Amino acid sequence: MVTGVLAELNRHVNSRWFTAVLLPGLLLVTVGVAGRHLGHEGALSADELRVWAESVWHGWHREPSGAAVDVGLALLAAGVVGALASELGVAVERVWLSARPSGGGRRRRRAVRAAERAGVETVAAYLPQRRTWMSDRIRLVEARTRAQYWFDASAAWPRLWLLLGDEARRPVISARAAFADAVSLAGWACLYALVGIVWWPALVVGACVFLTGWRRARTALDDLATLIESAVDVHHRALAEALGVPLGTEGVGAAEGARIDDMLRKGGA
Repeated sequence: MVTGVLAELNRHVNSRWFTAVLLPGLLLVTVGVAGRHLGHEGALSADELRVWAESVWHGWHREPSGAAVDVGLALLAAGVVGALASELGVAVERVWLSARPSGGGRRRRRAVRAAERAGVETVAAYLPQRRTWMSDRIRLVEARTRAQYWFDASAAWPRLWLLLGDEARRPVISARAAFADAVSLAGWACLYALVGIVWWPALVVGACVFLTGWRRARTALDDLATLIESAVDVHHRALAEALGVPLGTEGVGAAEGARIDDMLRKGGA
């Protein structure tokens, strides 16, 4: 049974690596090699590309050992660029989720005007305060939880996660995976932009891929933040009960929230 489980897990890991790393890596390597041959002047010359591809194919037929070496090098390069794309994606994610305060108030002013048009009173803690929309979307979960339940959502979430059942966890995991895929897409876009140094169409491809990744990341992060906030709304009483904090009929108030915070932080600040 254990062997079967490990074999199944290995199959999924290999499948994931093949579709998420190897295939995109091979495509990027192919584009880079072909783009370097075409250059900027003949960037869109289909005839020149066909002639070059035929010469490579005939060369492989004449020297099969050379073909094996080329394929091996291509696979190695695909793995390397896949790892590099992952690291670049992590860097992009750090920028998107940076907690640095906003230098300007453009998004804040837009939010205030939107609230005025809707006839809704603005809450200072809910207004944009960070450099990116994504970072502010995560901060908003913390601000709303603090305002409603008086405790720190970031400190409570790992404990709350332990209380969730599989059905509640599944959509959260799916949204987090979708965000990770979008971040990875942004990493690949950065590599395509580098290929654009020798072949300008890759710049266009990279820009389109980055825009797609950015849009998907916003959607996935919005879904993730909504699911996390919903989990807090539905299960905060279970968290208080698990921590031994008695609640009255009105739920978590300032005193209960402060006690939960104190327990989560082990009495620290």
